[in-house]
Amino acid sequence: MKNSCLEKETKERLYLLDEIRGFLIIGVVLSHTLFDMYNFFGFDMPWVESGIANTISDIGAILFIMISGLVSRFSKDNISRGLKLLCVASALTLVTDLIVPDYVIYAGILHHLAFAIVILELLKPVLVKIPPVAGIVFNLVIAILTFNLYERKISLFGATLLEIPKSIMNGGLSYLLGLKIDNITISSDYYPLLPWITFFFIGFFLTSYVSNEPVKSFLSKKRCNFLAKAGRHSLLIYLVHQPIVYGILYLITMK
Repeated sequence: MKNSCLEKETKERLYLLDEIRGFLIIGVVLSHTLFDMYNFFGFDMPWVESGIANTISDIGAILFIMISGLVSRFSKDNISRGLKLLCVASALTLVTDLIVPDYVIYAGILHHLAFAIVILELLKPVLVKIPPVAGIVFNLVIAILTFNLYERKISLFGATLLEIPKSIMNGGLSYLLGLKIDNITISSDYYPLLPWITFFFIGFFLTSYVSNEPVKSFLSKKRCNFLAKAGRHSLLIYLVHQPIVYGILYLITMK
């Protein structure tokens, strides 16, 4: 989840984005801690998987993906960065398949960001020609229409407009796109391309606004060094926190 420095021509870093990202990655650690307590260590906490908890998690993911899309516009080597992240994500799939096969991650947040970064770079020559407002509105519409895509439905605020039959698009790539398929169960960390990549593109189009004053000065002010550092090292935190959390919980609950 760590991204390249967000810089303008002035080399001015937008620290507030690091701080928000740091706050969000701390939220991820807390969320995964509660998940482990409920699913692996038998704590009576069914609210961990409640609708409210899932909504809070989704909002955090949307913000993180939007910031990732925003900073990717300023990165100079997105293809290389995306491919490296995909290697890390693939290793995560292998590790979870070996250690916790019931919770194997096939299309998690790292997989999503890796593909989104590469796709963005390939489409950038076209995207930069689209007016920012049009790009944001278009992606919001796609996000709404594909909100229930996993259930093979194109919908508008709950009303089904189109159903996608299981007879088509029922392979592994369909799962990556966001469609339910027969041979893969939804993972504990599932962020398919749709609708999530729309928020990545929205972040890309938002750069047209954060580059201008007074927004740029507001974002450039450092407010919390701890959160800023956590945001800059969010990938490392994401990769190491689960074994640490699991180990601590194991020691606490060990009889």
